[in-house]
Amino acid sequence: MKSRVLRRVAASAVALACAVLGAVALPAAPASASPIRNATPWSVLLCKFSDKPAEPQPPSHFANFLTATGVGTGGVADYLADQSGGRVSLAGSVVRGWYTMPYTLAQFQSIDRWTRTQRCVDTAAAAGYAVPAGNRIAVMLNDWVDSGAAGGRVLLDPGAWNVGFAAHEMLHGYNLGHSFSNDTTYQNAPWSQPGEYDDPWDEMSAMHIYAFGTANYGTSAVGLNGPNRDELGWLPKNRIFTMAADGVGSRSLTLAPLEVPAASGPQLIRIPFDPADLFHYYTVEFRRKTGWSAGIPADTVLLHEVRNGTPTLLRTGPGGGPAQSLNANGVQIGVNWLSGNAASVTVTTDVVNRCLQGYVWREARAGDLVCVTGATRSQVWADNAAAASRWVNGPYGPHTCVAGYVWREAYAGDDVCVTGAQRTQAAADNAAAASRRNPARLVSGPNTCVSGYVWRDADQSDYVCVTGTTRSQVLTDNAVAASRWVSGPYGPHTCVAGYVWREAFIGDDVCVTGTQRTQAAADNAAGPGRVLRPGG
Repeated sequence: MKSRVLRRVAASAVALACAVLGAVALPAAPASASPIRNATPWSVLLCKFSDKPAEPQPPSHFANFLTATGVGTGGVADYLADQSGGRVSLAGSVVRGWYTMPYTLAQFQSIDRWTRTQRCVDTAAAAGYAVPAGNRIAVMLNDWVDSGAAGGRVLLDPGAWNVGFAAHEMLHGYNLGHSFSNDTTYQNAPWSQPGEYDDPWDEMSAMHIYAFGTANYGTSAVGLNGPNRDELGWLPKNRIFTMAADGVGSRSLTLAPLEVPAASGPQLIRIPFDPADLFHYYTVEFRRKTGWSAGIPADTVLLHEVRNGTPTLLRTGPGGGPAQSLNANGVQIGVNWLSGNAASVTVTTDVVNRCLQGYVWREARAGDLVCVTGATRSQVWADNAAAASRWVNGPYGPHTCVAGYVWREAYAGDDVCVTGAQRTQAAADNAAAASRRNPARLVSGPNTCVSGYVWRDADQSDYVCVTGTTRSQVLTDNAVAASRWVSGPYGPHTCVAGYVWREAFIGDDVCVTGTQRTQAAADNAAGPGRVLRPGG
């Protein structure tokens, strides 16, 4: 949803604030996308007002502009194919209309966006086209009244028929929320939140983005930022590096640009730091001035803080450029150099020594970072305070324990006297230390599965959550894939008799039983309900 007021914020960045005409504007909700893959058909409905008979463009224009796959016209389908790395297609989409609604333009001024969209849907149904179950909906109006998204549906009037606007709203249809910056002095519109729409390197800040003029469809989109690609499952697991998950708290890494997936190296660094919230972390990405990001000022590294599924661009200050360093929450980030398709950064974090939620450092002495319960730490401090009262000169020297006490031995030389139960507790805590620290080990990002499920892992981009048994079967089928292929009517990967392509995702030609293909389709459908949401 965007107003019509344009203002330049950079040579190729245009601010166009979301506004609901005739409705109440609500703050953007946290992102809640699930992995989006395979065919995602849209029903594009063209509707005109009863008092406005003009048809500004033929249906073929909208097919090429929004949904045509592989035609290379620079429309939204081409943008989504590029950003998803081919993981998403708009195959099966249709364009229908123009339908004449039994409403005038004036009658659309005072109703909300959902109702505006529904009136077009109802008009199409009355004319014989019912939107198929599972199709997303985009409505084109033939005169100016309102543009934006509501409930995952998209409404665009002639002022929004450009790639930047349309892609932004259709990405709302994939459940992405708006992106932000940490510049709370920036407010895109009176109703928007501070910092909202202030990541011009990211399409979810459209139309306040670094854009360029396309050959066919007006203002361009810009590339999605790393956290949003991660949210959608559009970054392979082996291109995301979770800092300290391996227990190493400091290292230099060479990033590949998000715009050039063929370049080697991770495309996103995820840096956990908050034991209380495993969905709260920093990210580092490298962006190049090329492709859909050709409008950005220059190649750059971007830092984001992700919380509640929403990425926030870190700026140097009010009105400042993107931060190139960070020192906060036990995390230090520094950019070393950029050269071609490589950017070097150094990251240091103390998360490796932080305790998991529910534990605290024991602190039996300075530097004792063994993680224990709060009750145990309180007991340790009490024992330390009482230490002198429990020592006597005896067979073990001046720190011999009085009767009924023994040395705690929480560390070498620990001669604080405690009960036998407390010494046993100290030994048990030492043994469990590794399992209670370094929350980074447990961070899997926005597509983490709920308890009882794991990623299917049919390939590096398969974030669908399944049972452990199903994943084991998938990995087994992958391992024997070559033995089930023959040259035949479907090419060199034709399945031997008794097997069919699994089709868990576009291009999945691993041969499995019919039952397993059915299972893959069922898991795809159930997958969104098996993703753990922030705060869940």
